[in-house]
Amino acid sequence: MEYKRMEELKLNNGMSIPLLGIGATGIWGEGKEPQTVKLIQRQYEIYCYALKSRKCRLFDTSSAYGLNEEVLGKAINDIGINRNEVILMSKISNSQQREGNVRKALEETLKKLNTDYLDVYLIHWPQTGTFINTYLQMEKMYKEGLVKSIGVCNFNIHHLEELRQQASIIPSVNQFEIHPLFTQDNLINYCQANNILPIAYSPIGRMHDVLINAKPVYELSRKYGKTPVQIILRWHYQLYHVAIPRTLDKNHFDDIFSVDEFFLEEREVSWISSINENIRLRYNPDTCDFSRL
Repeated sequence: MEYKRMEELKLNNGMSIPLLGIGATGIWGEGKEPQTVKLIQRQYEIYCYALKSRKCRLFDTSSAYGLNEEVLGKAINDIGINRNEVILMSKISNSQQREGNVRKALEETLKKLNTDYLDVYLIHWPQTGTFINTYLQMEKMYKEGLVKSIGVCNFNIHHLEELRQQASIIPSVNQFEIHPLFTQDNLINYCQANNILPIAYSPIGRMHDVLINAKPVYELSRKYGKTPVQIILRWHYQLYHVAIPRTLDKNHFDDIFSVDEFFLEEREVSWISSINENIRLRYNPDTCDFSRL
């Protein structure tokens, strides 16, 4: 069974990734607690379902998400997918940045994912005092072939400008919060002008009532016979934001990976964009406490 080829975008180093992937659920604890065991099973099942479906090739995770990397690695191994059929994207955590040994952090991630290379390796947060050194070490991992592409998450324009002064490799991607309530136009324009691909996390705005019940989303859902989530993800799709929604539900997964089956008119995309209220639903990288992330 071949993969359903969703439209892909080319990174600044020539590598291509799909416009849609699956995000990860944080799984904390030792893995023996009843709630944790249940969550592990649900995440494992959706990973297996995604892999068997041949619809999803892009999987996003992080060393900061507890046991998630191990669960994803086990699912890939158990399903028997060829490594080159999936794109694995993970991140170095803030605590690992403070430790200062990127090679060690990467090796731990590779072991958990049961692979000898990563497709995309990212800095999870622009932690003050560590992100420059972290990125310079990541450049070495890239040159050694341990990662196919390197990038960042949650970097605002001033973080990217600071990085440019020191780095020899332009980040391939910047993963940050994007949704119709928080369109981040200035940051997206900067990234695109500098050949950095925007990747949207929290792409459906954490199902915020203001977004889900917004008139453009409601009216277009009725017009096309699609769910609000599908309408919002189609908005991302047509604006060329790679989106990585999270789900632990198989029906929701199927809805997500059918957004390439309909098309919004250009004016409808603009209508959805008009919902923007600059509402940030996740942490602000300029004000958050990195020691708690």
